[in-house]
Amino acid sequence: MISGYVSIKTIINTVYRTLQSNSEINEVDAIEWGFEALSMIGAYSQYNETTKCLDLVNGKARLPLGFYKLSDIRYKHKAVYWATNSNSNNYQCDECQIPICKDGICDYTFYVNDSYLITNITDTDASICIVYLSLQVDDEGYPMVPDDIYYSKALSSYIIHMLDYSEWRKGKITDKVYQKSEQDWLFYVNSARGAANMPNTAQLENLKNIMTRLMPLRNEYAKGFMNNSKSEKLNIR
Repeated sequence: MISGYVSIKTIINTVYRTLQSNSEINEVDAIEWGFEALSMIGAYSQYNETTKCLDLVNGKARLPLGFYKLSDIRYKHKAVYWATNSNSNNYQCDECQIPICKDGICDYTFYVNDSYLITNITDTDASICIVYLSLQVDDEGYPMVPDDIYYSKALSSYIIHMLDYSEWRKGKITDKVYQKSEQDWLFYVNSARGAANMPNTAQLENLKNIMTRLMPLRNEYAKGFMNNSKSEKLNIR
């Protein structure tokens, strides 16, 4: 579980301390490698969960800056469902008349293409609300790192691994040294992912309520998963 963040520059300081070297490390390379390591860890909780409403123009809206992954999407408090590009493209032409409403019930769909959210919503002055994941950044725009020992070890190990990889390709270090740095990275990337995904007590309670439910809630997406965390109450009379 992630509870705070630190600057990625603290990771670079850790690399200097680990290597005990006076040679200057290219800061830009180190930051890019740190971002690569964060992407490969990829735990849900390492990202910011942000809610934003987007204005639609002809059913389209540009995704916000920093967008990484869509978590939830709603229109007029109703679920919007993912559609394939081929299916959605069928109603992106003027002569296509695919009904989106039947008996007063509308099925709204969307897909993402080229930094745009594309929907089948034809209402004017429409606004669609999304919950999305974005990377935590500092005032300089550099990625922030979860304040966790395993994340610190993972990112510093990856930076050292990439430095050793460059030296290994030049024949300046032995296979044994390079393999050691690779093993360290592979160990800590999984350790960091495991630490971030470890649920707290409340989350464990939610998991228990889901797993022990006798009657599955099959349509919870449409309800925003509002009942998933509630304990089951069976009326057996």
